[in-house]
Amino acid sequence: MSLALGSAVVAPQAVLAEDADPNTGAISFSAAQTITTSYFFRGYNQEDTGLIYQPTVTGYISLLDSDELDIVANIGTWNSFHSEQTGGTNVWYESDIYGGLDFIFGPVTASVGYTFYFYPNGSFSTIQEAYAKIMVDESQFVEDLPFAIKPYALLAIETDDGNGSEDTYLEVGATPTFALGESGVTVAVPLALGMSLDDYYLDSTGDNELFGFGLIGINGTLPLSFVPAKYGAWSVTAGVNYIQMFADSAEAVNDGGEDYEVQGFVTLGWSY
Repeated sequence: MSLALGSAVVAPQAVLAEDADPNTGAISFSAAQTITTSYFFRGYNQEDTGLIYQPTVTGYISLLDSDELDIVANIGTWNSFHSEQTGGTNVWYESDIYGGLDFIFGPVTASVGYTFYFYPNGSFSTIQEAYAKIMVDESQFVEDLPFAIKPYALLAIETDDGNGSEDTYLEVGATPTFALGESGVTVAVPLALGMSLDDYYLDSTGDNELFGFGLIGINGTLPLSFVPAKYGAWSVTAGVNYIQMFADSAEAVNDGGEDYEVQGFVTLGWSY
C-alpha cells in the first residue's frame, strides 16, 4: 500500500499515482453498511419491521496471480442488528463468520467455503454450512461490452444445525449489469430462484418442496468519485427487490401467510 503526496503544482507522475489503485499488495479489504426495510434469508422472513442495519467486512489474500489462474482466499463477517430484537433478548440478531477460496479462470470464478451462522440474541442455535458456487462474467469475452448477465449457481449443504435437520439448498440466478455511459453509474437487475434438494423448503404436509422463492430486483450504484483514491473506492447503492415465496414453509413465516414481499435498501460500500 502506498500514499501519494502532492504539492500546489501537481506533476503528471502525481496525477497517475492518484488515479491508480493505491493498494498494490496481496491483501485487500471490502466493507459495506446496509439499511433495509426487511431481512429475508433465502425466502424466509427474519424481520420486516423496525430498523434493520447490516454491516459486513471481508479481507482478501491473493495466493496465486497468473495468466491462467488466480486464487484468492477470503475471510469475513456479516451481521444483522434489529431494533425489534427479533425473537431474542437484544438487537444483535445474527453474526455470520465465513471463509473460502476463489479460483478465477478468466471470466469464470469457482468458489468454495464455509459459514458459521451465530445468533447472539439467542433466537436460534448455531448453524454451520459448506458451500460451492460458480459464476461467469461474460463481459470479459468482449472488450468494452456495456452489460453482463453474470449467471451463477450456488450449492449450500448444512453440516450442523442445532435447530433441526441438516438440509441442502440450491440457488440459480444472474445479475444483469449495465453501465450508464461514462458516468460510472451501473444498474443491476438481480434474479434468483431458491430450491430445496433436501428439506430446505417444505410443503403443508411436511414433505420436501422443490421451489422455495424467486427474486427480481433493480438497483443502481453511484461511485463516490470525489473521495481520493488513496482512501479506497467508495460507492452508494440503492434498490428494490420483489420476493415471491413458493414453498408453504416460506409463506407460513411471512406475516401470517403472505406470499410476497417488496424490499427496499441502501448500502454504503468501500473497498481497498
